[in-house]
Amino acid sequence: MYNKTRNRGLAFVTMASPEEARVALNSLESTELDGRIIKMAYAKPEKKKIPPPMPSKHITFNLYVENLSYEVGAKDLREFFTSDGTGIVNAEGVFEGNPRRSAGYAFVSFKSKKEAEAALATFHGKLFTGRKIRVARSKQFVKVPTVKEPAVESSESGDNATELSSTSEQVIADDSDKK
Repeated sequence: MYNKTRNRGLAFVTMASPEEARVALNSLESTELDGRIIKMAYAKPEKKKIPPPMPSKHITFNLYVENLSYEVGAKDLREFFTSDGTGIVNAEGVFEGNPRRSAGYAFVSFKSKKEAEAALATFHGKLFTGRKIRVARSKQFVKVPTVKEPAVESSESGDNATELSSTSEQVIADDSDKK
């Protein structure tokens, strides 16, 4: 039914065996029923949906970077934060409005707490594209992927990954993530 009052004009019939289905198809195809010609065919199996990719299985430690020039992109952030040999996992600038423009802050993720802390000490107050940037722990400093959904977990203290609880909350890059 299209709705509770209008018939779509189709039906699915389940037969006891493939032979009975073949006989019904051959004998009823193109016959008339209530002034309409019946068209019959074997039902096609329903397409299976491809599940979304699973989140990465590693914990990341995230820093909040502000006072960025509006021209700074993710590539610039990656190059700047890897300039001292630090290995970053991801660098994401935050954009807002229509047309989208930089919000002047970003998040940089590291594989280990040690790397994140070293980057915090090294890059806080450094000049980047003519501006003195501020670097701090993100409110979602520690991200732990969950099995149930592609969401992440945060810890306010972020001192150890073992202090994390088992609930998850989606990380949204907005003004509430500022230090």
